[in-house]
Amino acid sequence: MYLEFFDLQQTPFSITPDPEFVYLSQKHEESLAHLIYGVTRGGGAGFVQLTGEVGTGKTTISRLFLQKLPEDTQAALILNPNITPIELLENIFKEFKLSTRGMKGKLNAMVEKLNEYLLQRWSEGKNTLVIIDEAQSIPRDTLEQLRLLTNLETDQQKLLQIILIGQPELKQLMQRKDLRQLAQRITSRFHLQPLSKTETQAYIQHRIAVSGGAKDLISNHAINPIYQQTTGIPRLINVLCDRALLVAFAAESKTISHKHVKQAIAEVYPDQKNQLHSYWAMGLIPLLLILLWWFWPAQNTTANQTALIQSNNQPTATEQQPFESQALNLPSAAVSWQQYLALWGEPSSVIWNQSECPDVSLIGMACLRKQGNINQIKQQNVPVLLLLENGELALLKNLLGEQLVLFTANGDQVYQSNTIDQRWFGHYFILWPMAVELIDGTISSATSTWALNMAQVIDNNLNIQATELTDWITAFQQANGLLADGIIGKETQMALSLNAYQGPKLVE
Repeated sequence: MYLEFFDLQQTPFSITPDPEFVYLSQKHEESLAHLIYGVTRGGGAGFVQLTGEVGTGKTTISRLFLQKLPEDTQAALILNPNITPIELLENIFKEFKLSTRGMKGKLNAMVEKLNEYLLQRWSEGKNTLVIIDEAQSIPRDTLEQLRLLTNLETDQQKLLQIILIGQPELKQLMQRKDLRQLAQRITSRFHLQPLSKTETQAYIQHRIAVSGGAKDLISNHAINPIYQQTTGIPRLINVLCDRALLVAFAAESKTISHKHVKQAIAEVYPDQKNQLHSYWAMGLIPLLLILLWWFWPAQNTTANQTALIQSNNQPTATEQQPFESQALNLPSAAVSWQQYLALWGEPSSVIWNQSECPDVSLIGMACLRKQGNINQIKQQNVPVLLLLENGELALLKNLLGEQLVLFTANGDQVYQSNTIDQRWFGHYFILWPMAVELIDGTISSATSTWALNMAQVIDNNLNIQATELTDWITAFQQANGLLADGIIGKETQMALSLNAYQGPKLVE
């Protein structure tokens, strides 16, 4: 309807999964690459689990994954997993173009024929996998049949690899006690997070570019309300941006502005305005109660006395205050990055003001955006930059028991760890020293040589040999809560560096 008006070659914000439009964040790219490597290296990753909220792009990534598979890998895609064990085998047979003549409805006969087929492919040096979408809906009996299928193996490796893709409920499902045998066979787990504000802007610009549209089709001022409304979920971004294009088209505007997005929000979410009015009315009552308490003389006097006592008991060098009760007064992103680099002894001349990792060529160090909790960060025992929900950066310098020492515009401030829950959703940036051998990002013989040196330093044992490295790496990964696959990937490189190099510590 609006394609010709905006000089677009195709609809940029269709909600139909299309690998041509896929936008992968750094975490998604790493997960996809790891997934492909785990499948194509042979040896059967067993079960691989990919989860994410509705609309975060799981189906799109699964289809992109299928496109990237080598010719010697055959995949069966099951889109409706709410089926019986027999129906599961029938679907797999259909995807692999195997005949069920004479065995339809006979589970054991079908498993035996599938085993013969998998053995034949294995003898030809070919891989076989099954991808199940919406896996949180798989019935208990069908899950057990999937587990039994992974028993099809040779002395060297599994014959069939299974990838489970589902909503967060899939993770909860795998925590059930009666499914512990299956859960123990999951060797890789990935969770797709919504996009950040910066990624949301890049995602929108990417889809417009693929459609042949102008770079400034959606103005920068329009990005903020889009991100606030959709919280970075790609499907919701598509729906809202498509409506915003329609609104701008009706207004004969070649550029989508903040006003157009606001009108689109009102049209896509008509009940939201009424909800806001309800929230305002609900919030008015506690506000009146607070004002009444504030002006009540006796209570006011008591409050002042209490505040005076608390003020006298506050630490002097570093103030302790509730995170949510007042603005943090955080410095700019550029200052936060400078302070973080200074902890590692890097020059303060580096200017980087983005809420994303700077390139290694700029800072001379490796950087990774991760997601976790304070306990996981504590295990790494290195300062990190917390990415708050509003896009601000807070440098976590130290941990004092249950308290966090954050760098603000007022210097170091101390906060209780449980008070950041409303402002921080687990995203953070972490730096570590980058060896020259690792800069190109490939896993090569130079990487193995570097890892061997790290192993010798960490264990203080120069007798560790190259032939022992894979086993050593696997044990190291297990000890550090990483995927124990023996691959010297980016997270393993980070853990090795942080264990081997002397750098700043969260807990001394």
